[in-house]
Amino acid sequence: MDILAQQLFNGLTIGSVYSLVALGLTLVYGILHIPNFAHGALYMLGAYITLTMMLLWGVHYWVAMAVSVLVVGLLGVIMDRLVFHPLRNAPPIHDKIAAIGILLFLEAFAQLIWGADYRTMETPYGQVIDLFGMTATVQRVLINIGAIAVMVLLFLFLKKTYIGSTIIAMA
Repeated sequence: MDILAQQLFNGLTIGSVYSLVALGLTLVYGILHIPNFAHGALYMLGAYITLTMMLLWGVHYWVAMAVSVLVVGLLGVIMDRLVFHPLRNAPPIHDKIAAIGILLFLEAFAQLIWGADYRTMETPYGQVIDLFGMTATVQRVLINIGAIAVMVLLFLFLKKTYIGSTIIAMA
């Protein structure tokens, strides 16, 4: 029974990460009606920016993550203004081709800058705890709590604010 509980917790953790990626993807598709194939590459770029800031410049974990969120968000705005916005009245296939082009560009850019080697990022939350008979790192617990918090906050934002109801109306 302990092994089952451990595997369920591990599955919940990876599912939490996947659900956050899926939330972003469905928001973009729901509003713009563009399947942004570069969505995962933007997450990768954010991870590499965080890693670089931590390793090369010694920036704290949370500061590096916040800066990478801002950089990737700015890149998303630039992509929208320079690529997707001019294609609003073009045939739908053009958006898809542009998204695939951005995906290929971001992957090639990351490989050029950081190489193709596997890299790992140190976490300040590597402590192992016993959680109801399961072994878990503090980081995995924080991932689950954070994912649930983001989902609840996004739900409240979409349902309880004027901007959120506008987003729902556009989708």
